[in-house]
Amino acid sequence: MDVNAIADYLGYQPLFAPLSPKERLDLATRMRPRHFARNEVVFHRDDPAAHLYLIASGTVKISVEAEGGQEVVIALVRGGEVFGELALFDEAQRSATVTALTDTNTFTLASRDFMDVLQHNPAAMRQLLALLARRIRHSTGHIEDLVFLDLPGRVAKCLIDQNELIGSKGKVELTQEEIASFVGATRVAVNRVLVDLERRGAVKLGRGRLEITDGELLKKEIRH
Repeated sequence: MDVNAIADYLGYQPLFAPLSPKERLDLATRMRPRHFARNEVVFHRDDPAAHLYLIASGTVKISVEAEGGQEVVIALVRGGEVFGELALFDEAQRSATVTALTDTNTFTLASRDFMDVLQHNPAAMRQLLALLARRIRHSTGHIEDLVFLDLPGRVAKCLIDQNELIGSKGKVELTQEEIASFVGATRVAVNRVLVDLERRGAVKLGRGRLEITDGELLKKEIRH
């Protein structure tokens, strides 16, 4: 993809849209393509942080390790979204691990290059702060789910949220292990919940995916 195509692509992304065409072209010349295979780690928690990533295609998961070594997924990030944006504000280490869930193509941008442009564009800075606010609200809601919902409720909410995020009309492209990471449980425990939901007609299980067949029944599982 040449720099003009990258600049055009930036124009469709909320974080970069407030920039002028000249500013987007300037950034495009500084961005570098990176490909990550399925299950490849993009960076680990505590790695040095100097770049943000814009996803051109694919999906990554942001996760941390809980006590006992269990992985807890904080969020999924898909095409058109950015991650690693905290690198823009300080030179601290990464706060989470990011792993490609599918073959993923990204563009990386050094934080200093973005800040050179961002500091002269208040509208783009507001977009970045709005992105951070959404991430914080999402993380807070996820923590509340882990604390206040039982496991069937957490599984049901995870399925509904993921379906709504990608507008997949009932299709959820997550393995049972990935769902378990999202809800802070073992795969075996999640499997029992999903089998029960399938028995009751709420979902239909498949290999590495499932289909929501009764959204209203799923919502009734979410009881605080």
